[in-house]
Amino acid sequence: MANTLGVSDLKNYPYGTTHREAKAMISGILGVANSESGDYPRGTVLLVDTMTNDPIPCLVNRLRANVVNTPVIVKKWNLVNLQEGANSCHLEFRLEDVYRETSSKKSVLKEDLSGDWFLFNQTVKRKASYYIPGDHISLRENVYMAGIVHAISTLYVQPNKPAMFFVQMTSSTELKAINILFQGDGLIDYYRHFQIGGAYAFQNLCIETINSTDRNSLCVLTFGHKKAKCQSITYTQLQDICRMPASSISSNSSAEQPTLVDVHKHKTYTGTITRVIDSMFGIYELDRKIIISLFHLFSYSADMPFRIDTRVRLHHFHAVIVNPEDDETSYLFQHVWQVDKSDEGYLALAACFQSHVEILKFPKNHNVFEETTSRFFLAHNTDISAQIKLYVFTDIIRRKSTFQQLLRQLEVYAALTVKFIDTHIVADFSVFQRAYRTVRDQVFATTRTRVMQAGDMMNDFVLHDTVCVLVGEENLRVVIDAYPSLDRVKAKLECKLEDNHLDLAGGNTMFEKENVLVQRADYDQTAEYCILGMLQVSRDGRLYLMDNASRILFVLASSSSDMPAKVGEIYLVRRLQLFTEDLSFVENEDEEFIKRKDLRLTYAVCQASDLLLLDNDEDDGHKNTTFCLLEHQDLGTRKLDKLSLCHVSENNHNLPKQHQYLAVHVVNRFPVEACFTANGSVYLECRVVVKMYEIEGLGSSRSSPGFIETNGSTDFVLVFSSLKNSLHLHLDFQVGSYWIIYGLDRPESFIKAPRFALTIDADKHTVYPLSCTAANSNAIQLLPHYSQDMIPQDPQSLIYTVSQVADMEHLPAGLTTATIAQHYLEQLVHVQGVVIIKRFMEGYSAHGTLNKHAFKLYNQLGVSTGKTNRKLFIQLRQPDSLDVISIYMDVHKIHYPVGLVIGATVTFRNLIRKKKAFSEESFFLADSTACIQVNNTTPSPNVVSMEPARVKTRLISSFLNTDIGLQDLTGRQIFRLFCYIHAIINLTLKWECRDCGSIVRNKDCYGMCQGASRVFSAHALVQISDGTANANAGIDGERLVFRLLQLSSNQIDALKNLVLDYGQLTYGGWGAGKVTTMDDEEERMSYDPEKEQRNAMHGYTLEDLCNNAKRAGQFYLYGQVEQKTSRKRARDEEEEYELCTDDLVEQFQLRKFKISDNGSLLKTAELSKLRVKVVEITFPDAKAAAYEMLDALNQT
Repeated sequence: MANTLGVSDLKNYPYGTTHREAKAMISGILGVANSESGDYPRGTVLLVDTMTNDPIPCLVNRLRANVVNTPVIVKKWNLVNLQEGANSCHLEFRLEDVYRETSSKKSVLKEDLSGDWFLFNQTVKRKASYYIPGDHISLRENVYMAGIVHAISTLYVQPNKPAMFFVQMTSSTELKAINILFQGDGLIDYYRHFQIGGAYAFQNLCIETINSTDRNSLCVLTFGHKKAKCQSITYTQLQDICRMPASSISSNSSAEQPTLVDVHKHKTYTGTITRVIDSMFGIYELDRKIIISLFHLFSYSADMPFRIDTRVRLHHFHAVIVNPEDDETSYLFQHVWQVDKSDEGYLALAACFQSHVEILKFPKNHNVFEETTSRFFLAHNTDISAQIKLYVFTDIIRRKSTFQQLLRQLEVYAALTVKFIDTHIVADFSVFQRAYRTVRDQVFATTRTRVMQAGDMMNDFVLHDTVCVLVGEENLRVVIDAYPSLDRVKAKLECKLEDNHLDLAGGNTMFEKENVLVQRADYDQTAEYCILGMLQVSRDGRLYLMDNASRILFVLASSSSDMPAKVGEIYLVRRLQLFTEDLSFVENEDEEFIKRKDLRLTYAVCQASDLLLLDNDEDDGHKNTTFCLLEHQDLGTRKLDKLSLCHVSENNHNLPKQHQYLAVHVVNRFPVEACFTANGSVYLECRVVVKMYEIEGLGSSRSSPGFIETNGSTDFVLVFSSLKNSLHLHLDFQVGSYWIIYGLDRPESFIKAPRFALTIDADKHTVYPLSCTAANSNAIQLLPHYSQDMIPQDPQSLIYTVSQVADMEHLPAGLTTATIAQHYLEQLVHVQGVVIIKRFMEGYSAHGTLNKHAFKLYNQLGVSTGKTNRKLFIQLRQPDSLDVISIYMDVHKIHYPVGLVIGATVTFRNLIRKKKAFSEESFFLADSTACIQVNNTTPSPNVVSMEPARVKTRLISSFLNTDIGLQDLTGRQIFRLFCYIHAIINLTLKWECRDCGSIVRNKDCYGMCQGASRVFSAHALVQISDGTANANAGIDGERLVFRLLQLSSNQIDALKNLVLDYGQLTYGGWGAGKVTTMDDEEERMSYDPEKEQRNAMHGYTLEDLCNNAKRAGQFYLYGQVEQKTSRKRARDEEEEYELCTDDLVEQFQLRKFKISDNGSLLKTAELSKLRVKVVEITFPDAKAAAYEMLDALNQT
């Protein structure tokens, strides 16, 4: 150890070393940076070469003011090089191992402490009077004070201002404290002079009042006088001062007294650093169990971080338990910092303005610096991760974040990094930058971030024990935002699934079958977590919300036909609905065994307005080339002939020019469809109908081979195919959108088809967006050229309401009833309405191969319902009325329609209309050309509450015209009757197996299905009257039947349980009325049905409930005239004699019956009784109904 190295010698070491390895001591001048003009921040401890004045920064455990600027020798030291080969080194040593060059017997620390004790004793011998904190001071100057250091503030350094810091002193009781101010760059030497918990004596202090920025004044003792001195003393010496007689100190008090502040008990934590987690943010692990945050400890320098095995004592740290919202896993703690969560949460000690780290021991090695996360300031860390971390660090510094805000911002950083950066889903720093900023602003929208300045920092230190603005109360539980993975989100919502049961009116069917079983769970921003995801289109053409761990089938609902979101972008989801549809069905393995096939579909639905685009910089022109259209005011009204190039920015001069650029306008689209190759393999494609326009001045010329000449008059079909890797583009090509496509003039683009069809190849064609407004400053500008012709309105391009197409006799202008073969109407239509019925029905095989593999196609590609020959029956209702249309949907070749749930507003495109064979009514067919757009899955309150508009109230007698031959019952409009129940002709209640349709009794299926679910079925035929005539009304479904009977919820539950016991109950109301069950006579002898019913239904029988309904009074009944269709058959010769009579009966729509006449039967006829199919029942205000009825009578 005889060798001595200088600072310049140390800097020649390419790697770190220690005194043991170098076998040398270090000599130099120990100093402190105290000038703004220097290379190091003020307060940095330096060891300066005595020959070259070359400094090296030092990390020391403590420093004595009297040792500064003294030539010294450091006997034990570590040279730490954070980056091998770079000038990023510093020294670690303890003051106990530093000696003066002139004397090596005692360390400078021991020498200085001995000198302090001697000087203090000299003042005592001169009988100097010392105050202790809490005493009343009689002097303004030359104050002698002694006490224990309770806390040391940070060193406040601001540009062009002198440095300053506070030392907080207490007496031994630690109840009250005063503050001593050190102000001036010349006093920086004292900043590391003090040790928390040490006793010190001061001489020649002054009392001074200082003001902070919030206009509060603070009276402190100042150490600025030239005569001011300070010595370290022992506890014994301090106790001697405290025992001095009170008479030795004057009782006259000064007008101003140092401000006394309340302080808490001094708490410390001693431990060893076992892991460096993130030195830039000051995050370390102690003793393998607790995290410490030094971010708000301003004396901490990331340039000289602590290393593993450094032993420290922490003063005035806050014990904090951190938990993400909703007890989620934290991406920051779990993935980035790799911290295990305890039962209570993540345990941490957080630094604040009063905190202090005392170094007890340095490591014995100089190992290469290792930490859990990567550092961003090193020269070789220029990748996206380093840029991201630097950006977040700068943002936190700029916002002056508190501890909780720090964690919240870092959680945003961690969630985005783990989800999208580490998995290379996002590789653009600017995308992360905007995403981070947007999420941060959203989650901080309700957080008032306190901006801290120097004056505030002084108050925050002085008044810390009243409230700590950086951390909060002691033992604080900090809650941070949660950004769970999508699989966790899905699991959370699946736990909250409830049946999507909506009481919507208008269902008009002659049969009763359960709707497709749908369950729903809602998420909104009142939840305790946030959803982040990226929209992506899978290889099968379906849209997903995805992150690094999972993906969810996604439906983007929008009232607009345009694609309302960008695929490939990151979004914050404000609201979301998770739906699960039960598509299970029965597999018949053999005649004696019925097997159920479980099949469920889960997907999420989100309104476009509830997606917040995180990369929301519209002026980011460097990402993609875009085109914009000038003079677009006449677009859509005047015929467009072509486009011409107007302006190209410098960034786009390198566009390829070998092939043709074509502009396309989407006018119609079809769904993704399963197709077959020549060898029988299945692939998917989507066809889009477009108008195409040439672009002059861009790309190849008209004389080039394969040039496509078009002026927008001819329809072209673009084919997006999984074979050409272009299927992911199909969602962008929504009706009404404009695009630029490069390379369609290639010979291989054309395919054989009835229309001009071109296939899009992702490897050979390039698609650019074309907007009517400049999305960014680098957009290529195109000028449209219009002809003088106006664009005629195409009736088949309009979207109609249900009411407009429900009545064949009153169709909108342009729609005709012209038919082709098999009663099909010639024109296709687009219809928008509310889904009120969605059911499965068995169909006929239209494609043997596809139906044979329906289950496999569904599992792998999402095509079909998963069951052979199964179709969908949909009913759409007008939102503001009860007009309804029926749609039979064949989905065996297309994706199963997601988002088509009860209550959803949807738009069907390309519906086929077909007349019924024996009436003027029509229904609709949706085949593989029908495209569905979900507008909204949540019905409006008016739709749910059923307040239909424009429903006329009629009298029953108005349907029974007494002029024979003039009756017209063919109208299909919804009408309303104000009536009462005259008789209940028939009421049938039963439980049916959802799989096979058999009766379910005592939870057992008569068809022997195992584990099948059941559905309740209710049918009623009643005779109603409004006082003018009678009519028969057919009522299907438990909702309407129980509303007719006016049962309470308890009565409904009791009745349904009773029916489950019997399997089926039937009530016939003619005569005395009778209740029958499925049991035969022998079974019914063993018990009394009436007694059983009264016991089960709180003293009532089914007959009692029916009689109560008949006595309940009048109600509104909404319905349609139910047509009686009969097919003519050939008459034989024996019937010829009745030909004339039958023709008259049929002509005048009469009903034949027989009456008794003096013992014989007389054949006669009467007007047919009105038969109503009920779609809704409501109970009106009686007074209002009476006045309305009087008005109706007056009008007739």
